[in-house]
Amino acid sequence: MNIVQINNNELKNFPTSSSCEINCLHIKIKDFKPIVKEFETHISDTSWINSLDEISKKVFKINAEKTIDKIITDIIGGITTSVNEDIGEFIVSYSAQLALEIEYSHQRIPLAELLKEKVIGNPGFDFHTISANNYLVFGEAKFSLDSTPRAKALEQIEKFIGDRDNAELLWLEPFLDPTTKANVIKDEKGYTAAFSFNGGNIITILNNALVSDPIMEIIKHKELYLIAVELC
Repeated sequence: MNIVQINNNELKNFPTSSSCEINCLHIKIKDFKPIVKEFETHISDTSWINSLDEISKKVFKINAEKTIDKIITDIIGGITTSVNEDIGEFIVSYSAQLALEIEYSHQRIPLAELLKEKVIGNPGFDFHTISANNYLVFGEAKFSLDSTPRAKALEQIEKFIGDRDNAELLWLEPFLDPTTKANVIKDEKGYTAAFSFNGGNIITILNNALVSDPIMEIIKHKELYLIAVELC
């Protein structure tokens, strides 16, 4: 996995009037099989449960075990020679989370699919991190085999602001430090739009994203990360 930071000076549509911290990444994955194996190892490691309070341990142990088994058996087990839509979204979520950790020192929270009671089909944000500035960052991942669904990711984020993000806080609370909790209470948070990138010019894609209607609402908040994931 190769991670390229896009210099904001390259983006003619960068909104300089906003106080939101905006960062853009281009992830290139040459071979999807190692990243899928890495993802399988990552989600199978449930040691994070051990550091939680006793009630959270009971809840997340049940939820995580069911979901991990379903992902490994039905989704990863169903891969043959190419990426499909099901595993594609997990690749986007996992690689985006990992890139945020590597490039911006974010703390990763276990994948949303593992935390919620529904075994497959997470109805809210796909992944979460805590930024170096102690902001809870909500991540939306979109994948397509033949297009670049950045608009869908941004539109979903705009739709979820003040709704799904707040609805998820009880699930996320056990992973939040006191400073991050205080920022959440003040409604200070961030968002990540991660999407598959299928051809075209990455700068053009990002410039179009930065002048889209959803951006105007999203950048009212503290941080925004735009992450294009290319399966080369």
